[in-house]
This record gives sequence, structure tokens and C-alpha cells, in this order.
Amino acid sequence: MDQFTLYLILFAIIVLVGQMFQKSSVPLALIFVISGMLLSFIPLFPKINLDSKLILNFFLPLLVYQISAFSSWRDVKKQIRPIALLSIGHVIFITILVAIVIHALVPQLVWPLAFVLGAIISPPDNVAIVAIAEKLRIPERIFIILEGEGMFNDAAALTLFRFALAAALTNEFSITHAFFGFLAILIGETLYGLFLGYFLGKLREKISNTSLHVIASFVTPFIAYFPAVKLGGTGILATAVVGFVIGNKFTLRFTPEYRLIALSIWPTFAFAIQGLIFLLVGLDMRSTFIRISPVSLETLIIYVSSITFVVIVGRFIWVYGAMIFLPRILLPYLKKKDPYPPWQYPFFISCAGIRGGISLAAALAIPTLTLKINGIDPRDLVVFLVVWIILVTLVLQGLSLPFILKKLGIDKVGQSDRYKEHMTELQARVQMLTAALNWLEKRITKIKNNKKLLTEISQHIYEYQMLKNHLESRILEHDGNHFHDEKTEMKDDVSFLLKIIEVERAELSKMWSEEKINLKTRNKLLSTLDHQIQRHLI
Repeated sequence: MDQFTLYLILFAIIVLVGQMFQKSSVPLALIFVISGMLLSFIPLFPKINLDSKLILNFFLPLLVYQISAFSSWRDVKKQIRPIALLSIGHVIFITILVAIVIHALVPQLVWPLAFVLGAIISPPDNVAIVAIAEKLRIPERIFIILEGEGMFNDAAALTLFRFALAAALTNEFSITHAFFGFLAILIGETLYGLFLGYFLGKLREKISNTSLHVIASFVTPFIAYFPAVKLGGTGILATAVVGFVIGNKFTLRFTPEYRLIALSIWPTFAFAIQGLIFLLVGLDMRSTFIRISPVSLETLIIYVSSITFVVIVGRFIWVYGAMIFLPRILLPYLKKKDPYPPWQYPFFISCAGIRGGISLAAALAIPTLTLKINGIDPRDLVVFLVVWIILVTLVLQGLSLPFILKKLGIDKVGQSDRYKEHMTELQARVQMLTAALNWLEKRITKIKNNKKLLTEISQHIYEYQMLKNHLESRILEHDGNHFHDEKTEMKDDVSFLLKIIEVERAELSKMWSEEKINLKTRNKLLSTLDHQIQRHLI
């Protein structure tokens, strides 16, 4: 059986498992890993060769672009300090800690290889964290910080990985070269991403054919990723910046047909990739065990538990020390501008350090080494440790996050955030309807002699006013516990002329520009308008 057919089978398994456990409180990422493990131990199940290049050069750009294109740069910018400290500082800190511990446990493992393992295991996986966070009632600020960390930490980790691996292969390392190389990647990819984002956004703005635009959207992350990689960067930062520029600056200018399709296709595609990555992690378990068999089970348990302990505790130390206390001690004005958050916030962020498939892909990218440790290739030891640290963090942290969230009481804060967002959405819809009514009332004074058009516009004024009254009464009667049924609301909404919808769209754009609504609210309301346009065109 060829690899293509096997991957099709895996996608079918993802659909089956996802449907079976869609309502489960257990993270789907963990369920996919366990499913992969069980399949790997079935003798007749075909072996799948996990290609690290497939994950790093195909899956990763698409996932980074999907998250950034549907995220608000405005919100990320407000939390840029904690995001930077986590995505860069935390990655460096954990890399050093893991390197020290693994070198102490396995002295034969040279320092460069120890830092290779540290860099691989240092970044929490945005795929796992965001997938879990979206199911929980996490406060908006925590979600933005975790999502922002997940978008950028892979760039820092893979840069460190590249420098450490080069040192391991050549026995040469220059900290000055590494520092300025890291800085060049940071600045270069940001500038490249900004330029490319505006350039591609302008080009895609002119595409009216929906099919062509969908193809262009899938090509976009690779145009950002591969040139940056070829020039010595990671490509991740450039891809994220391009996604931010296009998602925040140009989405309103694209065709309604494309926006509707994109809101369906991209999340679906991202879910399929995420499921496949975690399934592949589980499927790699059996071959990993076989390659590492010369090492005793007791020794392997010590290795895994020690590094996992360092990774988990090290995150707590960094979050409370470097992210919370140290900046406010060194910069007193920061304490006044941004007081200490409730202790529950950093505690929850500290617990959200799940590792994932990107770490495994980086481990598999290590070439076969001539050095042997206890009769095995150090690469196999690194892969084994990465696989099991992914599994342990998924079990320990993935399963405990909902419990921790409830015990800390911050799920109530998340519920409050949802309520505020819901109310903002209703108020924004009322403002859009008001703008449309004002336009209709001005229009009706100019067509008094056209009875047919006068009757039609009068009907629309009536329908708009009724809908506005309905929304205003909903706002007044809202108790903060119940949310409107959006599907029912979509069916109940009356049809409007395309020009009227354009007035609403213009008002929505104005509210977005004036920062009266966030990106999520904007996209939801824009989707509503796009659906209405589709109904008129059919």
C-alpha cells in the first residue's frame, strides 16, 4: 500500500475518531495520539514513514498562517510584552535548563546535542493549546497571550535548533554569530512579512473569481515561508506577519463569496492537519520503542520524568519570575500602567505548556549521527524523549486544564468576557441597522413619484425597524446568562437590498477603524452580511 493511500486512511480515521469524541472533555489532540499508539501496535497495520519535511515545510506554514490571519493584531499588540517574553525568553530559558539536565543525566551526550534537545522541546505547541483553549471559557487576555505565544515561539525554537545542530555537526559555535543571526532573522522576517503582506493583499484584492482567490490564499503562506527559509531564516515569523497584514488589513476588501468560503475552508483544513500531526505522533511510538530498546526501561523513565519536571516547573519559574514580577520591579511605571494580574492568570498560563507535533518534526529532522551512546544513535534517544514528553504533557496538562480552570474560578471571567463580546455584537448590529435606516429615509424623500420603489423601500424600512426594535429589546432584557441562537436568528433575518447591506458594511468598517469592536465581532457580523448578499444573488 502506497503512502498516499495510507494518509487517506488516516484522514478517514480522524473523521471517525473526531465524530466519536467531539463532545468529550478530553482534548482531541490526546485522543488522536492514543489512537495512533493503538494503531501502531496492530501487526497488520501498515507502517507510515513520518516525514519531518512534510510537517515543517507544508503543515507548519499553513497552520501559522491560518491562526495569524484569523487573529487580531490589535489585541496581540496590546499583549506584546508577555507574548514576547514567552515566545522568545521562555524558549531560551527552557532550552538552557533542558540542556543542563540531559547533559547531567547522559554525560556522553555532547553539549551541542543537549542544546538541540532543549531547543526542540522548549516551545509549547500552539496547535494543542489553542485547540484546548477554544473549548474552555478562558478569559480573553489569557487566550490572546497563549495564541500569540504559539504563533511566534516556533520561530525562536527552530532558530536555536538550527544553530545548535550546526554546532553538533561541525563542532564549532560562536555565541556572537548566533546572537546577531537571531536578531537578523527577527528583523528581516518581520520587514519581509510586512512588505509581502501588503503586496499580496493588494494583488488578492483584485481577484474576483472565488476559486482563484481560494487557491491564492493557500499559496500565500508558502510565498512567505520558503524565501525566508532559503535566506537562512525559519519562515515562521514572516508567515505570521503576512497573515496578520492580510487578515486585519485586507479581509474587508475581499469579495463576500471568498470570505464566506474562507471562514469554512481554513478552520476545516487546520483541524485536519492538527489531527493528522497528533495521529502521526502516536503512530511513531512503536518504531521509537524498537530503536531505543538497548536502554533499560528504568533509565528511560528517569530521563523522561526528569526532563518533563524541568519543563513544567521551569515554565512556572519563568512566568512568575520573568513575566510577572521582574518587569514590574525593574520598571516601576509598568506596575502603575499594568498592575499585577490576579494570581490565577499566570498560574493557568504556567499550566498551559503542552508540547506537540512540531517538536517531533524537528527531532526527526536530525540526521543520523556517527556518535553512539550505549550502542544507540543519539538521534533515536532524542526522538524517544520528545515523543514521550509530548505524550506526558498532553496527559498531565491537557487533561488537567479544564479542572484547573474551574478550580481557579477564572472560567467565570471567561463567561463574563463572552457576555461582553455578545453585548458588543448586538450593539454593533443595532448601529449598523441605524445607519441603513438613515440611508433609507434619505433615499425615500428623493423618490416620492416612484410609487413602486417607494412601496418597496417603505417595506424595507419597516423590516429594518422591526429588527432593530427586536435587537434593542434583547439588549435591554439580557441577563448575562443566555446567548442568542445565531442559527435561528439567521433564518429569521429578513432580506435586504444589496445597496442597504453595503451601507451596513461601510458602518461596520467604520466601527472597526474606530476600534469600537474587536476582530472576532467584526468577522461574525461581516459573515452575516455576506450570507445576506448570497441570498440576494441566488
